[in-house]
Amino acid sequence: MIIDLRELEEGFTDLEFDESPEELHIEDESFDFSGPVNTRLSFYSLGESLSVKGHSQARVAMDCVRCLERTEISLETRFKFVFQKDRPKNVSDGDDDSLIWLDAKGEKIDLGEEIKDYVLLEIPQNPVCSDTCAGLCPTCGENLNTTICSCKEESVDPRWEALRAIKD
Repeated sequence: MIIDLRELEEGFTDLEFDESPEELHIEDESFDFSGPVNTRLSFYSLGESLSVKGHSQARVAMDCVRCLERTEISLETRFKFVFQKDRPKNVSDGDDDSLIWLDAKGEKIDLGEEIKDYVLLEIPQNPVCSDTCAGLCPTCGENLNTTICSCKEESVDPRWEALRAIKD
């Protein structure tokens, strides 16, 4: 997502992009994007500094961790960046994490890597198809959301076996 700084006017400029996950270099086998990543950006340019506010939306297909069925999840993330030209000599890269320094002659910036990071942070570690997902039967493996299995729900904790022997 390359932005030509020469096209930005002083003050506010709004841009919108639809980029594929491949264009953002998002590659992971555990999920699939159901379409492009839509990003809306609002730039505010004032002299040598540029602030960017934006948000991205996407839909991701993943396997539910309870029932293993494929489900679509909606992602939305918001972010802010501040860019500044001409870094002073006494300031190093790690002094201010909220500031991204640009070359004095920098005419273009690539926001793809930053937006990719924000989108990836929104992908859930343990996705579920619904909060009420019953999951799989631990005995026969049937999906309990669609079928009622005939397995006995008798799980015996081996620590209580000695007491069961006394009772019997």
